[in-house]
Parts: sequence; C-alpha cells; structure tokens
Amino acid sequence: MFPTFTGNSRKTRKVDLSGQKPINPFAAVNRSFGPGASHTVAQAQAEREQRQRERERLKAAQRIQRCWRGHRVRRKLRASRRCSIDQLYSQGFKISPEERSKQATPLILSSFLASDQEDRQRLELLCRDLVATSFVAFTLDAVDPARLGRLSEIVLTALETGPFSANPRVEVFFHAISKIISLRPKATEPLFRRYYTVLGKYCQALGPSPPSPFLDIVRNSVVESFTLSNVSESYIDTAYQEFADSFLTQSDIHLFEQNVDGFAARIDLDRLAQSLVKIENLRGAAANGKLMWLLAHFIALRTSGHQHAAHLPSLKALYSLLSVLSTQIRASFSASAAEGIPEGVEVSQQTFPSYISASLTSLTVRTEISGLLEEFASGQKGVPGSETDDAGLLAGYILTLIYCFPRLGDDVRMRLFLADLPTSRGMVASVRFFWEAMSKTSMFQAIASSEDAALDILSTQKPSYATNPLSESELPWHKEWRTILLFLELYTFVLRFTDDDTFFSSINTSARTTDGNDSRLSASNLSFKELNQLTRFLKHLAFTLIYNAASILKIQTSTSGGFSGDFLAPRTSQKKAKALADSLTFVITAGIDLKGFRDLVTTAMGMLYERDSRRRFLPSDHWLMASKLNMEGFLNAVVEEAKQKQEDEEEEEEDEDEEEGGDRMDIDSRPMTTYASSRLHQRTQLERAREMQRQAARENVRATTSPKLEILRNMPFIIPFQMRVTIFRQFIMLDKQRRREGHTSPDMWRFWMRQNHMAGLSRHQATIKRGEVLSTAKQQFWNLGEGLKEPISITFQDEWGNEEAGIDGGGVTKEFLTSVTNEAITQDSVPNLFAANSENAYYPNPCALDQARELEMGRSSIQELLERYEFLGRIIGKCLYEGILINIHFAGFFLLTWALGADDTTRATINDLRELDEQMYQGMLKLKNYRGDVSDFGFDFTIDDQVSLPGAPVKVLTRKLRPGGDQIEVTNENRLVYINCVSRWRLRVQGYHQTRAFLKGLWMIIDPAWLRMFNQNELQRLVGGDDSPIDVEDLRKNTMYGGAYQIGDDGQEHPTVKLFWQVMMEMEDSERRSVLQFVTSTPRAPLSGFSQLTPNFSIKDNGLDEERLPSASTCVNLLKLPQYRTATVLREKLLYAAKSGAGFDLS
Repeated sequence: MFPTFTGNSRKTRKVDLSGQKPINPFAAVNRSFGPGASHTVAQAQAEREQRQRERERLKAAQRIQRCWRGHRVRRKLRASRRCSIDQLYSQGFKISPEERSKQATPLILSSFLASDQEDRQRLELLCRDLVATSFVAFTLDAVDPARLGRLSEIVLTALETGPFSANPRVEVFFHAISKIISLRPKATEPLFRRYYTVLGKYCQALGPSPPSPFLDIVRNSVVESFTLSNVSESYIDTAYQEFADSFLTQSDIHLFEQNVDGFAARIDLDRLAQSLVKIENLRGAAANGKLMWLLAHFIALRTSGHQHAAHLPSLKALYSLLSVLSTQIRASFSASAAEGIPEGVEVSQQTFPSYISASLTSLTVRTEISGLLEEFASGQKGVPGSETDDAGLLAGYILTLIYCFPRLGDDVRMRLFLADLPTSRGMVASVRFFWEAMSKTSMFQAIASSEDAALDILSTQKPSYATNPLSESELPWHKEWRTILLFLELYTFVLRFTDDDTFFSSINTSARTTDGNDSRLSASNLSFKELNQLTRFLKHLAFTLIYNAASILKIQTSTSGGFSGDFLAPRTSQKKAKALADSLTFVITAGIDLKGFRDLVTTAMGMLYERDSRRRFLPSDHWLMASKLNMEGFLNAVVEEAKQKQEDEEEEEEDEDEEEGGDRMDIDSRPMTTYASSRLHQRTQLERAREMQRQAARENVRATTSPKLEILRNMPFIIPFQMRVTIFRQFIMLDKQRRREGHTSPDMWRFWMRQNHMAGLSRHQATIKRGEVLSTAKQQFWNLGEGLKEPISITFQDEWGNEEAGIDGGGVTKEFLTSVTNEAITQDSVPNLFAANSENAYYPNPCALDQARELEMGRSSIQELLERYEFLGRIIGKCLYEGILINIHFAGFFLLTWALGADDTTRATINDLRELDEQMYQGMLKLKNYRGDVSDFGFDFTIDDQVSLPGAPVKVLTRKLRPGGDQIEVTNENRLVYINCVSRWRLRVQGYHQTRAFLKGLWMIIDPAWLRMFNQNELQRLVGGDDSPIDVEDLRKNTMYGGAYQIGDDGQEHPTVKLFWQVMMEMEDSERRSVLQFVTSTPRAPLSGFSQLTPNFSIKDNGLDEERLPSASTCVNLLKLPQYRTATVLREKLLYAAKSGAGFDLS
C-alpha cells in the first residue's frame, strides 16, 4: 500500500557537512545559512557577477571597436570616392558627360548621404550629366539598370531634405526622377507614396505663381507616371491611388490649386475616381481633414475645363466622398438665409479653409447642377435594365447635395424637376424617371405588398459597414434606397406646387410629356393605381420605422457589440437612454440617418393624406391600420406610455440641470492665437456634427421607448378618429390628475385648495366687466399662466358696476370663455386681432403689426398686442381642456399651424392660398399656366403688403421673398419657386409673430403633441363640434330636466317634453342645429356625443302661458320651455325663438 515504507519507524539521521553541529542531529535541517556560510556564498555570487560584467564590457568594447573600424573604413572609403567624384568633375571638358556619368554613378550611389550638403551638390552634378545624356550610362549597360531604383531613392531623399524652394538643383532632381520613371517604372513604384508626398510639399512651398519653368516641371512630375505606355495597368492604378492618397489629401497645395487646368489636361479622372475605393483608412482620414482636402481637389479637377463631364466613375467618386463627409459639411454650412447673400450661392460658417469652402460651394451653382443633369441625360442611353443603376447613382449625388446644403435644397430640387432623363422608351420627366426606377426595386415591391416586409428588410438585410466607405455606394441596398429617397424628396417638392385641379385632372389618366411648367406638373402626376401603390408603401414603411424602431435599432446595436436588448425595452428610463444615446444611430444610406429617413417618409405620406382629406380619392378605410395595433388595449397602452414619458422627461430635466455648464467649453478662458482659433474652428465643427448625431440618437430613443405615442404624433390617421378623440380626452384627464393632486372635480379641487392653499385659490377668481370682457380677463388672469388649466370662478359686473347674481357651477365659466373668444375674434377694432376670408373662416390678422406701427404704437403697445394673441390662445386652449365648444370657424391653414407650429413652412402650399385669398390663388394659377414668357410681366421676388387704416390712404410696403429678391427676375424656370414663396409669405411669414404668440398661449394649455393627432378638419370638429347630423336620441338620453318636467317615480316624461322630442325628430337637421345653437351657443354636437356636453343639455318648465316664447341660458345649456299642449304650437314657437336669437329677454 505504501511502497516507501521500509518497516523501520526510526527517523533517518540528517548529516550536515556545513561545519555547524545541530543540537539535535535528527531534527530537520535548517535551510538558512549561518553567518559564515552566508558570507561565503554571497562572496562567490559577487565574484561570478563581476566576471560576467567584465565579459560583457569586453564584448561591448569589441563591438565598438568593430563599429568604429568599420565606420572609419567606410568614411575613408567614402572620402576617397568623393575625391574621385570631385576629380572627375574638376576636369571640365577633358572628359565627356557620358564617360563621367558612367564613372560617377556607382561612386555616388555608394557614398551619398542626404545630410551632407556637398553630397547633394555632387548628386546635382551627376543628375545634370544623366539628364543631358539621357541616362546613357544605364542604357548602354555601363551601369546596371537595376541600380536606377537606388538612384531614384537617393534623389527623392535629397528632395525630401529641402529646402522647398525654386532653385536649379530642385529643377534637375525633378528632371532626373521623371526620366527614371520613364526608363524603369517598376523601380519607382515602391516610392510613389514618398514621391507624391514630396511633390505636394513643393506645391505648398512654391505658391500659386512659381518661376516659369517650375510649373511645367512639377506638372510633368505629377503626371509622368500616368502617361506611360509601356507599363502594366496595375502600375498606373497604383500611381493614381498614391496620387490621391498622398498628394490630393495635402492641404494648401497652392501651385496645383491655382493651375488645376494644366494638371487636369493629362489626368484620367475616371481612373483616378476608380482608385479612390482602394484607399485605406478613409474613416480616419475623414476625422483629421485629409479627406476633405481630397474632396476639394477632386472637385477642382472634375470642374476644370478639360474634365467637365458626368462620367459615371467620377460621379460615383464625388458622391461617395460627399456622403462620407456629409455630416461635417452640413454642420459647416449655414442653413439660415441672410440678407445680402446673392441668390443661388451657399455660404459657409468659415470652419473650413476658404479653398475647401469655395470648392464645395461650386457644386451648388445652378449652371453646375443643370449641366450635370444635361450631361448625365446625354451620356446615358437608356439601356433596358440600366435605369435602376443610373437612377441610384444620380439619386445618391442629388440627395447628398440636398443634405449637405439645406439652404439650397429647393434650388437643387427645381433643377432636377425641370430635367428630362433617359429611359428605354425615350426621354421622360425626372419624376416619372425616378418613379419608374423606384417601382422596379425589390424593396419597394416587397414593402408595398406586405405590411411586415419593411421590418424584415430593415432589421435583417442591412449590410455591415465596409472597410472603405467609398465602396458602400455600390451595394444593392444603397442603390435602391437612394432611388427611393430621391423620388420622395422630389415628389414632396412637386406636391407643394401642384394645385388640386392639376393633381386630380391627371389622377385617372396616364402622364403625358409636353412643354410648359403646368404640363410638366401634369406629366409628373401619378395615376390612381400608382398613388394607391405609393401610399401603401409609405404607410407600411412609416409604421415600421415608428412602431418597430426598437427592433431596427436593436439589430443595429447588437451587431456592433455596443448595447444589450434591455436598453431598448419599452420601460427603459430616459436617464439610461440618454447615457447611451451618443452611440445609438442607424444610417439607412450615406448621409441619411433614421430620423431623417423617418421624417422624409412621414412628410410625403402626410402631404398625400392632407390632399386626400381635402378631396377624397382613396377608399375611406385606406389609411387605417387598426389590425396592427390591437385597438382593444391600445388606449391603456398609450396612457401608460404617456405616464412613463412624463416621468422620464422630469428625470431628464433634473439631469440636464445638474449637467448644465459641466460639458461646455470655456472659449473665452484663454487667448485666441491664430493656431488656437483654427483648432477651435475644427473642434466647433466636430462638436456641431456630433450634436446633430446626438439629436438624432435622442429621437431614436424616444421612438423606441414610446412607439404608440410616436404613432399618434407622426401618423395618427391610421387610428380611427373617435379613438383619437378618446385618447385626447384621456390625456387631459391624466394632466388634471397630475396637476390637481387627483382632484379632477372642480368642487373637490376647490375644497382641497381651501384646506391647503387658500392664497392660491384667490388667483383663480375674477370679476369680469360686461363690454370689456377681453381686457379685464387678460388683466385678471394673465399672470396665472399655465395655472389657467385649473378651475376658475367668474363673477360678471354689468355696465353700472353691479355684480350679477349667481354661483359659478360651470355655466358662468362657459359663458366667460365663449364671450372672450367671440369678442377677441369678431370685434371690430384697430387693429383687428383676427381677419376672416370669404367663407367667414378666421385667422390672425397678418397686417396687425403693420397697422400698429402705422398708428405709431410704441414697443410696449405692440408687446401688449402680442400678449392679447397669446392670452386668446390660452382661452381657446382652456375651452379644449374643459370640453367647451365654441361657435367659431377657423381657417384650415391656420389650424394646420396648431400642430406643426408657426415655423413650419413646408406645408404652406398654393392650395391653402385658395382658402386665404381666392383672387390671389387664381392669379397664381394664371401665372403658372401662362404659355408665354413670364419675364415680360416684370415680376421679381418681392411682394407688396397693403396696410389700411380708417380714414387714411392705403400704404404699400414692399417685402423681399428671398434674400436679394428685388434683384431676382421671375422667369419661366423659377416661377414655381416664386409661387411657392408667395404662398409661404401670405400663409406663414406675414402673420408669423401673431401666429407664434397665439400658439405660445395655446400650447401652454394643450400639449402640441396632442394636437398632432388631428388634421385641420378634425381640429375644427374638436373646437366647434361635429358636423354630422344631430343625433336626437343621443341628445334625449343625455338631457336633464327641472321644475315640472322632472321625471317622477313612474319614469314617464312630461307630455310637453314628449312633444318636444317628437318635434325635434320631425325637424330638418338645419332646424335642429338652430335649436341646439339657441340653447348651447353652438350648432354642433360634441365629438364623442352629448354625454361630453358641459354642462348637460337641460330643459326646465317656464310656466303655462303658451303665448310665451321659449328662452335659453346658454351658459348652462338650459332651455326654458313653456308647457305647450300641441306639437304645432311648440314647433312654431321654438323655431321662432331659435331663429330670432331670443334669450333672457323673451323669457
């Protein structure tokens, strides 16, 4: 069992030969040495180390001696060879250049040192001989031709040493290396990177105007390797690649930049473009600015007189470069219009050097864009099957231009709209070209035919990032999406100019190609079948982008290893989402992130929906997608998301307060040197680009955490209208619960306030003077601000200052709100707050501020005027908040701003202009359809505003529609832009301040996100009630009775009440509306039925005298009805009272 056991249990004796005697010889040996032994061992170790060091010193000395001897020998040999070289060149004409170069070449190749000035002089002498003799020493095999590689290397080294100036030595060196390239190209191929780098440095140093021979020398040196005929294709490709990577990426190569035409004449731009996809580390180059210089220089080559053509390779390269740098370019260029900027010119915020800014700006010149389209059209043959590829390339380039230069987006779109492009059937309008290309893509066909296809395409088929981003443009994914996106950009642009008559005239006919702008608009229209297919595609795609954003982003982030799925869970807190938002992005194709993609799709869909809601051309249930949302639980789910969103926003506000100022750079904390300011500009540019990305990421976070709320915000029309009204009311109820500590009943809230905040309750009480309702209401409630949401208590004073009797149980408040609204909107004053169109629809008076200035009202008075608009916005918001209907019809274009805001000008179209001013609308149509030359009219991009005051002549104020508009003539080409500018001015810009003030007040009470659930027609119904026929049974079911008409224990109605309902059932709908307006002050029913009418519709007896007319108290929705005995008398008296406007005075 134990093989080591010997059978003897005696412990083995330990023998120690160290000289020390242990006390117990059988004890374990102590491994630590005693003092004597330790000293001996340490001494031995020290001696060994000493001997080792001596050996190492000896070896080192030997190495030094060998090196020194070698250096001394080499130096001596080099000196002797230099002497030989000097002797060769001291003989003058005694020896020929051919013989001298044969002898000097090997000597210089073996002795040259770039740091030695005299060696550089000797190399210069040799190069002169070689150039003079055409390198005969190498061609006659006197010197091994393989040594040309070594010669080119030392010449290049000498050039790299400098100085970088124009001198004879540099001239000789460039001649020599150019000759070497032509004699032995392969010898110089490994040196291309160094070669083009040093050429760039000389272009920087020599400046734009070097001495006369040097321009030709440098130009020939640059293009020498491109023009060789006895080399392989790979050699030339390498040369172009290094030219792009090492030369064109350098900054401020002035000699090249100022003489680009001479260089371009001998450069194959298509070959250069093809080489760009082979450059490595482009993403890093973009970060440090090299790629931006490459783009600027490539643009210069492409737009030179020798290269200006829309060759596909060069267009691909230009598009790819722009797309990689699009975020930086967009951040640099100003998107705001400024006075004094010439039309058609984009401006930069000077974060780029002037050369880069000028090169980029040249892309936006009208002639450049028009020329590109013309050359593209003439260069393409419309080969069957090639339309998609051609469209994808042109689409990518135009899209990137629009993204990079947003201020000129409309100008770019107009150039494209006016172009005809080739197909296999011939030339067609550009809208048709891109529609046909888009409809052939597999993505469009799949998404249009299936509600679920978009999610599969976006979440599983998106390709991963390529090592070189320039090669991404060739992937089918990017080609197809570019075509789709540009069609949507172009079609939404065209819809802004297309009036309803033109749109619907072609809806059932195929497009035709004729001359003229109107005919071009007709030719750009889609048929009913095509519109049906397009709207289904947009609906399916938009729903996926909004509702399934979490799934799309989850796939994107998980592949990069950045996030876990928990981040995108519906209940993820905003704080956690904010912490990861910087990295949460999804790029559909270069320059278009998820937010931009979603906005474009929803905008196109929204414009078609608005046109369909104005004049229906699609089936009534076409837009609904209730089956995708499980409507049974949708209301509760939306409410939960709204609660979570409110909590997250409050948490985010706290976080932002804590972080405010912590991440900001103190620009003024240090002196600004030129270098520092340049670095700061670069940093500002990067920060601006990063902020744009962070904003998009935050939008993505919101989309993933609240998908149902995002549906309501971006495409609410897929949900039935009544469900949206219910959601709207539920949002208001949640807000009341949050603000009132759960006390939604006005009486319970007042009781709670009396117990806790008596002083605060007094702010919600006011005494209002009859005849001065608006002014006294503003004086009493202006400082209440958002507190106007809470219940208010009103006491009216008559004209003599006596308080009217009564307790405000809701009826007086209703009368107060409707009185303020009616007085503000309909009262005749100077200036009027509101104006009305021919249909008696109201909108803010666009001339109000101009009239105030003409009356020489001071700044404080104008501010007071704007405050009146804001206060009226609060009052109308209060009506919506409390469910009180007002009998005011607002103009549709004004209602559209309630959801979109006063700053949104994209939805201001010629169709809305018709509602504002029919005469101007007809004039714009005549201008659009005019067959002659509209420039004969002498119009420019200005507009005249007429300001009229009582008893004063009309004053005309001329305003510019665009920067420098008085210098821009209206032509056949730009008349559609002019019409759009006029529409935008009249509908948005002229009354901007008044509308903005009104919306500020409205949004203080009603969240604008709630209003986005409705279009303008639905908002009018929300404000004033339903236009559908009056439901008498619903009204009867929700009516309360008083006095003799109270229902007794038998449950039977009073005979007069029965007669009343009999008469109501027999009336025409218009007569019912008259009665309803007589009692409630509005002829329309609440959207959710009469159960939502506040206060309830009530009927009270008014005596037995049948000669009396019925009367009403509209403040409490009360009808005072005498006890009529016959239906005939009741009908006659009721209609007479209703149509004569009888009230208290007839009771």
